[in-house]
Amino acid sequence: MATEQKHSTYLSEAESRLRQLSTEKLRLAVAFLAYLQETEENEVTEKVLLNIPDFAQSFREIEQNEDKLENTASNQIASDEEVWQAYLASKQKWQEVYRRLADS
Repeated sequence: MATEQKHSTYLSEAESRLRQLSTEKLRLAVAFLAYLQETEENEVTEKVLLNIPDFAQSFREIEQNEDKLENTASNQIASDEEVWQAYLASKQKWQEVYRRLADS
C-alpha cells in the first residue's frame, strides 16, 4: 500500500512539473521518459531470457552462424541445398529458443 501511495505521489508531482514546461522541453521530457521505459522493458526481457537454460549459448551460436553467412566472400555462392540446410538449422535453433521462452 505504501509503495502504491509513493507511486501516486510521484505521478502527481511529475504531472505538475510537466504542465509547467514549455512545449519544447515537454517534448524532450517525453522522449526521455520513452527512453527510460524502453530501457526498463529491455532489462526485464534480458533477465527473463537469461533465466532460460542454455539460452545465452544458443543465442551466441545463432549469432556466429549469421556472422559466418555475412562474412562469406561476395563471389562465393552457396548451392541451394547449402542455403536451405543453413536456413533449417537456424529455424530449428530459434524454435528451440521460443519453446524455452514459452516454458519459462
